[in-house]
Amino acid sequence: MSETTVALELFLRWLDETHRRTFKITEEHASSALAVADSHRLAIEVRSLLGPMMDSGWLAARDRLEQQIAAALPAPVAVWVPAGAELPLGEPSASESVEHVRQAATELEPREWSHIPLHVTLFLRKTSDGGSVVSATGGLNPHWARFTGQVSGTFDLDSTRLHRLPDGEEHLDALIETVVERSSKLEAGRWAEVETIDAWTVRRLSGEGGSTIVAVPAPEAQDMGLAVRRNLRRILVEAVPTLRASGSELTALVLVGYYAHLEDEGATIALRGFSPALYTGIDFLVLVTDGLVKPLIQAPPRVLSFP
Repeated sequence: MSETTVALELFLRWLDETHRRTFKITEEHASSALAVADSHRLAIEVRSLLGPMMDSGWLAARDRLEQQIAAALPAPVAVWVPAGAELPLGEPSASESVEHVRQAATELEPREWSHIPLHVTLFLRKTSDGGSVVSATGGLNPHWARFTGQVSGTFDLDSTRLHRLPDGEEHLDALIETVVERSSKLEAGRWAEVETIDAWTVRRLSGEGGSTIVAVPAPEAQDMGLAVRRNLRRILVEAVPTLRASGSELTALVLVGYYAHLEDEGATIALRGFSPALYTGIDFLVLVTDGLVKPLIQAPPRVLSFP
């Protein structure tokens, strides 16, 4: 099952849930599809915000991991890997990760989603006895200020293996408490390891078996904001004229992103930098990331009024 197929399913599910329009795919190609509801036609183009992946070795390894997941599960699933995270391609990490996916996915009903708890290690180093600050790189960088006043000394926290925290504050609060506790036992120049989890997303899909890993190689996640702006302009120039010329009553451009959280997405800001003329006439322009769908433009009133 391709990223395009996954994005199409989630978009049409979102369309049904938010606009009460139940479309069924009648044609599907590499990056496009035609969906029909009664006599109404919906032309859809699907594009990745980071473009096609060119690393053949990484693609082959991802395919093998997808096959392992599919063999472990009777139902189709999509695993969303946050940008920058490395796929667990070697052993025993690959088999262990497949087992984590199996355990999380077997609890899901169709259309439900959950987190895959992958174990990662953070590294805390005390650099001096003065101050009360933790400088964090990686997933805990946005939360560095929460350590101020809680630690005695100056610390470097390497959390580059952490890409996605579980939703809610409970896990983050407990992790910060653990880091503070470990910091109290360190002398200047010494290290401590902090065990936690990287919470990837798994979503149960409809239909029969198969699995899809929605991911990009870690090097391609660097300078992602610049790449998204550049690729989004190219996508609009290429895909929008195709949709306008489709002859369908409705049109949709579905973008696939690789963000750790929906609120981290940069497509909305990138779109604001372009002239609306680039996408005028398109009924739906949405982003699919982390198993969720977000509209980037407001659907015109006529979309909501057809019988």
